[in-house]
Amino acid sequence: MAPLTPATPKARPGFFELELLDNRYPALHGLRVVAILTVIQFHVTWIFGFEQGLTLDPTFSARSLTVFFGMDLFFMLSGFLIGSILLRSLETSGTQQLRRFYLRRIFRTFPSYYLVLTVLVVAFPLTATQLTNLKWEYVYGTNFVDLNRDHIVMFWGWSLALEEQFYLTVPALFWVLHRLTSDRARIGLLVALWLAALAIRLGLYVHGRPWDDLSLYGALYFRTWTRFDTLIAGILLAFVHQRWREPLTAWLTTPSHRAMLAVPAFGLTWLLLEPWTFGPDTVQLVHVFAWGSITTAMYFAYLVLLLHGEGAISRALSHPLFQRIATLGYGVYLVHIPLCDHLIVPAAHWLDGRHVPMWVVWPAALASLSALSLGVAYLLHVFVEKPSLRLREWLAA
Repeated sequence: MAPLTPATPKARPGFFELELLDNRYPALHGLRVVAILTVIQFHVTWIFGFEQGLTLDPTFSARSLTVFFGMDLFFMLSGFLIGSILLRSLETSGTQQLRRFYLRRIFRTFPSYYLVLTVLVVAFPLTATQLTNLKWEYVYGTNFVDLNRDHIVMFWGWSLALEEQFYLTVPALFWVLHRLTSDRARIGLLVALWLAALAIRLGLYVHGRPWDDLSLYGALYFRTWTRFDTLIAGILLAFVHQRWREPLTAWLTTPSHRAMLAVPAFGLTWLLLEPWTFGPDTVQLVHVFAWGSITTAMYFAYLVLLLHGEGAISRALSHPLFQRIATLGYGVYLVHIPLCDHLIVPAAHWLDGRHVPMWVVWPAALASLSALSLGVAYLLHVFVEKPSLRLREWLAA
């Protein structure tokens, strides 16, 4: 028998190469890219139409803003990936390896966030309220304060704050799940927590009536206590995937079984895109259900189909290009609003002043903002994220 040859260590990428995200679930990279684009297009429409007074077609604007659920996909993917990591850790070592868990999270997310926040604080004048609230942004408490532009520096940091709060609490949840005696009890607890967020939203909605649309949005959409169901749904998906991966894959080889998931998911997607289906008086109530419950039920079905199948959509989303773009996704999210404010908006006003139609300006703005954000995100990745990951490796060792 030939002697065993030691495995060749994986070569580190060069200085200007990307430190690519883990490729355990390649199709999820494509989904991340779709989510990034939906978030950018939402913000372009919101900033143009509601903050800058640029005249967009009302029907187009309304349609664009109904595609709000890219952020919920990010939350659910975070829940799924973090849940999968902790489940594997418990299975292989019997512990959650919390030191390693928090080292991975801190050195992946903190450096770029604090750099971008600090640059914005230093580079631009702040209001008195922004200065007062700045401490909340530095401790990832952004979604505990008013997200008015004049009150907070990185208002889009609310989602990052929600995720960091999730990272703090999820080990306690897994400690409880690990001590439950049956899978039925674990699923029951996760479903109960998922439903609890809807109950809180409904309670706040009923107690605070009548609402105007913007006030309801501010009260329910950004807060930890009303939005944690998106992350819980991701953990539930991780648990189902880990426990029943092979039976689910076998069951979904039958087209009618796939349709049992796909058809309801299509229906939920249609409801998200048509929130006025049941009349104008019910739109706010539809939003109460949509901001977490409908989105996660829809994504749960789609992700089960994606994770347990190898069809054309899965193959397309698994293209290597998406892994590269998704690796820069965090940086894109951090910088796209400042780039929009200080580069894209002035350019859009200049074009508007020369009577260039908005049906030309808007897609040009989306394409330009996406490209610029990717470029700046690449610089963040090379000069901030990669050195942080190297430091993490050293500390973990």
